[in-house]
Amino acid sequence: MDSLIEIIKVTNSKEFSETGGGHNQKGVEFQRNWALVRMFELETANEPDYLFLFEAIQDIAILDSSSSPKRISIYQVKKKDRNEWSWGNLTNLHKPNSVKTKPLNGAANSPIGKLYLAIRAFKLVEGTGRFVSNAGCDLEMADGTNAATSLPICLADISSEFRDLVFAGLASCHDPSEPPPDLKSIFIERVSVPVDDASTYAVGKAHELLFALSPSHAGQARSFVDALLAKIGPLGARTDTCATFEQVKERHGFGRRQLKSALADLQEIPDVLQTLETWLSALASEGMSIMQITRIRSAASAIFRHQLIGGASDGEEIAYACDEWLVDKEEPSQLIPFLEGALLDLQSEFKSTELAKLQAHILLRAIAKCVVQI
Repeated sequence: MDSLIEIIKVTNSKEFSETGGGHNQKGVEFQRNWALVRMFELETANEPDYLFLFEAIQDIAILDSSSSPKRISIYQVKKKDRNEWSWGNLTNLHKPNSVKTKPLNGAANSPIGKLYLAIRAFKLVEGTGRFVSNAGCDLEMADGTNAATSLPICLADISSEFRDLVFAGLASCHDPSEPPPDLKSIFIERVSVPVDDASTYAVGKAHELLFALSPSHAGQARSFVDALLAKIGPLGARTDTCATFEQVKERHGFGRRQLKSALADLQEIPDVLQTLETWLSALASEGMSIMQITRIRSAASAIFRHQLIGGASDGEEIAYACDEWLVDKEEPSQLIPFLEGALLDLQSEFKSTELAKLQAHILLRAIAKCVVQI
């Protein structure tokens, strides 16, 4: 059995999957935005390849390759609205020397236990597990510090009495003849992604990435993040058994190739949104209402996001019609008469299209034409 077959086998096992039904919407948003932030970190580090699997093996799993993986990082990504994570939260175990004890095998259903069992399912792929949260964990370290302020930490580094107990709890999850738990493979990590506004944090990280790769597009970080979230949102929704690794990638995966493609699409799209603001200011000076300008701006942002996301829509047909209309048009001295002339010819063809959306298409295509001619 090679590594791809092993990954398919584990992915198809309900024992190791973690579906979105266990999270509220805020928790799902925290997970997905954290995943984008992690993706941006890997891209900034110029990792040669990576593949994120959503809700296939625990919450998120990251492979070191989209074709021949040798390492996998398995994540439980959990938000917490208040307080820190306790020992019981993480392990389902009692505290050492506690009068009231809990069964050791209860650890199997804890976040740490789920990570441990998922790691052990791999024999050909080297695995690590990480519990990731916005909140710290109230764990005493062997050196006397507290994990809440010294994250990320390795379970092998917690105080001896807690380490021995979790070792026993994890060991009880499988046959005693099997290899003992390796606590060095499990980590707890506190991250800076805020629960209440995870997407804004991700946008900030996207801005840093775009500024480094293509400064002229850094202002489009919000649309870029929205587009990526729309791409990864459906991943993991299908629970069908996967027969091939390609099916695993199609149903659960998003990797460096897809991110690089989105970045390439972003750079190929003329930087029209910044120019659009200049044109909208001109329309305002010519007397267009602020409400209509706001509608056009919103429609233009939606069009741009869809260009990044892809998929079927009437956008391409409208854009083509706008390009055809623009072919023999002179450079306008005023924009309102220019828009009115375009609408006069195009509205009959796109009767069901909202006025602001059609106006946005006309302006965006006109700006793109200007950019091409520069």
